[in-house]
Amino acid sequence: MGNIDTAWTASAPGSAAAGAEAARTLLERLRSCAERRWIVLLAGPACAAALLIALLQQRPGGTLAEAADGLGAATSQLAWATASDAGPGERLRSSAELKRRVAALKAAGASAGFEAPGITLLESRLAALGPQADRAELQALAQTADHVGAAVRHEVALRQERLERWLKALSAALALTLLLPAHGLWRQRRRLRRALREFSDTLARSGDTVAPELTAPEAAPAEVSERRWRALADLSADWYWETDEQMRLSWVSSSTPLTTQLGWPIGELLGRRRDEIGAYDAPALGWDWLAERMTRRESFRDLELRARSRRGEHALWIQLSGRPRYDTAGRFCGYEGVGRDISTRKLDYERQRESEQRWALMVDLASDWYWETDAEHRLQPVGRAVYRSAVDYYEPGDGRTRWEVHAATPAEWWEQHRADLAARRPFRSFEFPTQAADGSHHWVSISGIARFDGQGRFLGYRGVGRDITVRKQAEDVLRRDNEALQQAVAERTRELEQINLDLDAFSRQLAHELRTPIGHVEGVAQLLSTRAAARLDAGDRELLALQARAARTMRETLEALMLLARSTVQAMPMEAVDLSRLAEEAAAELPELPRAAPVAWTIEPGLKVHGCPGALRIVLANLLGNAAKFTRRVEEPRVRLAASLQDDGRLRVTVEDNGAGFDPALAGRLFVPFSRLHAGEDYGGTGVGLSIVQRIVERHGGTVAAYGAPGLGARFEFTLAPAAA
Repeated sequence: MGNIDTAWTASAPGSAAAGAEAARTLLERLRSCAERRWIVLLAGPACAAALLIALLQQRPGGTLAEAADGLGAATSQLAWATASDAGPGERLRSSAELKRRVAALKAAGASAGFEAPGITLLESRLAALGPQADRAELQALAQTADHVGAAVRHEVALRQERLERWLKALSAALALTLLLPAHGLWRQRRRLRRALREFSDTLARSGDTVAPELTAPEAAPAEVSERRWRALADLSADWYWETDEQMRLSWVSSSTPLTTQLGWPIGELLGRRRDEIGAYDAPALGWDWLAERMTRRESFRDLELRARSRRGEHALWIQLSGRPRYDTAGRFCGYEGVGRDISTRKLDYERQRESEQRWALMVDLASDWYWETDAEHRLQPVGRAVYRSAVDYYEPGDGRTRWEVHAATPAEWWEQHRADLAARRPFRSFEFPTQAADGSHHWVSISGIARFDGQGRFLGYRGVGRDITVRKQAEDVLRRDNEALQQAVAERTRELEQINLDLDAFSRQLAHELRTPIGHVEGVAQLLSTRAAARLDAGDRELLALQARAARTMRETLEALMLLARSTVQAMPMEAVDLSRLAEEAAAELPELPRAAPVAWTIEPGLKVHGCPGALRIVLANLLGNAAKFTRRVEEPRVRLAASLQDDGRLRVTVEDNGAGFDPALAGRLFVPFSRLHAGEDYGGTGVGLSIVQRIVERHGGTVAAYGAPGLGARFEFTLAPAAA
């Protein structure tokens, strides 16, 4: 106030010109004084506001909280991948994501000056984690990560609490610093107005006229304010409107979309009520409702109208709010208000409503139902489909957990499930029996995942449920049928085993009964040809030789029948067999045959299979014996035994020769007992050798096949299981 008094004293009027000059000098000093006082008075609130803004920018929950949320999400994903049937690839991706989140959390903690307890241990365990980590190791890792995340969230909560206390204190200080300048400004305003009034009175008494010079600067701020207000009205996303006493539009800002987007000229809007303008459809409550409110001079808010273009198309949704306006004498002048284009919001709302309707329809029609629980695992209502379910019955908001709802289910069914809930682990296809309100028994399968808020606080679980009663009934029927089938198969197997034993006993008895007389016939023929050869002519000797050959053939046929019978019923103890060594032994034991040249044997070494050594010796003796027999007339006979591993893991063994071969069209007859493709004495045999081979290979779980061509040799292939490594 001292500067004002000085200016007043220095400006004592002596003449009109001096008075005008003094007035201008005083006005400038008053303004300068006011500006300095404004600066001083506003310095305190400005500092407090700056400090408050700085604290708000340092609010926790930014990078550190986001990193903690990311760690929680990665932990939940790893826990789900460990608890579910996910493969090693999914668990590896989950552990990699957890490692990335841990690194991000450590970086965020470093920038915030905080190191989470246990994060170094967690980082070292993640670094040591191998690609073949088992589930127990991954579960322990997930629990450690969960503890680290909880510690970080606790630290964020503590920082939030400290900051909130600071914010409260600063808010109170800011309010105080704002009140003090306001009081000072009010006092300054009174002093300035008193000084100006006294000075004007003095000038008036002295006869000077400086009113135009003083009032002209006062008019400029009004014009500036009007210009700024108009610019705000034209450039704002909202637009402004006014009506007269008859509710006719008297002014609309140029930014109205009726003009800028729908093509309505301002001239066609002014001077008309809204119900008289063709741009609007009637509101939902009708034009009468709006007219009644405006007649009662009541304000209205958020009135939604659909506006059309001049061609009659529905193009925009707008929202109007208005209030009555009065002049300085309190007379009603009309209404004033703002409008807003809400077309985008209405479109989003319609899309959301359609999405919710589709979701509700799917919920109503789906066989599954959706559920949610709170942090105490109490079931929460989420849709009518839950209430329709005959198995998941409860009243909305009755505050019961699922194990309380299904009290008839034994407690041991819930132990593992409640352990998963306590560990916040996701679960899938948890099945339990229950009893409905009507007394019927059902089976339920549920799956769920934990819910957390932005601060990492546990909110409960959400998931889906399904009535699997029909499936369980089908499984029970299938299990009973399987048990009955297994019992029938076991009984039939015992019957067949007994039949085979009886057949084997009968074969042995029959062979014994036939072998003796056949041996007698063969022996008598040999004896006669030895003792009475001198007394017999050539014809008689030929008859004796024919008798001996017939007896020998009958004996060989009887031995083949015995081998064929034994190949079906004899026990076959399985073990690792050196097939290469067994083939070499079988080739060495083959009988000598008259031939054009010796056989060149090629046997692949190191072939190991899983089978019965005695039975496989019979297989190799038959196949190698046939190869040696049918290469008798070849000048360079070759027989090769080799093997290769198939895609199914079994070993394909090949026995190949360059002998007489056979017609491939007759290959199917090779494995029929007593079937021979070559006649004559040169290639003798009983015709049961390959039948025995087929049965032995099939009893080993393999297959046998034959390939060949006349004069080009033959190739036999059979499969066996390789020996365990």
